[in-house]
Amino acid sequence: MKKVVIIHLTPFLLICSIVLCFFVQQNLSVKRENFLKRSDMDYILPSKVTGLAAMEFKGIVSDFLFLKASTFFGGKFIKNETLNAKHADYIYNFSDVITDLDPWFWDAYLFSNMLLTWDFGKIDQANTLLFKAREYRTTDFKVPYHIGFNYFYFLKDNIKGSQYMMEAAKLPGSPTYLASLASRLAMYQNQYKPAILFLEDILKKTRNPILAKQLETRLEALTVMNSLEKKIDAFKKKFGVFPDHLSDLINTGLVESIPDDPYGGKYILLENKRVYTTSKLVYK
Repeated sequence: MKKVVIIHLTPFLLICSIVLCFFVQQNLSVKRENFLKRSDMDYILPSKVTGLAAMEFKGIVSDFLFLKASTFFGGKFIKNETLNAKHADYIYNFSDVITDLDPWFWDAYLFSNMLLTWDFGKIDQANTLLFKAREYRTTDFKVPYHIGFNYFYFLKDNIKGSQYMMEAAKLPGSPTYLASLASRLAMYQNQYKPAILFLEDILKKTRNPILAKQLETRLEALTVMNSLEKKIDAFKKKFGVFPDHLSDLINTGLVESIPDDPYGGKYILLENKRVYTTSKLVYK
């Protein structure tokens, strides 16, 4: 008798299970849509709490939180709504939590960097997240590249900009133009020696003859400018004043002649007594 009952109940239980799963799935879909539509701008759970709740699913949770953040800001952009300081704090804190869950999540770092710099002007917050990425993505040239760009473009700091560009240029997969860009940034700040050492190091590693030729030309120009500046310091030490023109180095016997600029320009002495070239290291 019991066997007959079980046979009759099995299809019924199977149907009930399917119906129940259907309603649960529908309910979860509705809740997910509602969750994505809510702004939740007032409070973000700390990563310690979120991490514990996520357990072994940290990657999945970080993906979902990133989807939520990108959906929220995407809606703002589509509607042309104004962003304010509260939104900046939101994206910074949200990205910090996301990358605590998944420290290698590049899309989250890039998304927050683009928003914080271009839309909010929060360069320090953007760099804080990028330095966090740098601790984990140690072989990714994109991380120091974006840090260097932020220093150069937004903070007008060519020295630090060139330092991080140099770091990026040494990492695998970096584009060939980074070496040239990094050395030019250093030159703009009259920091010739770091640029020279950097180019010498890059030349040892490059196997591209075209790139090598370009770097050799730049290295030649920077070496001349660095050498001339040493002679200017010697002039100051000997005569107690700086020369008025580079030709004064010839007249006092400190140099035999002023070398030619391989780019076709002319080496000059600026008012701040630093050596520069009219070519700006670009072929005439």
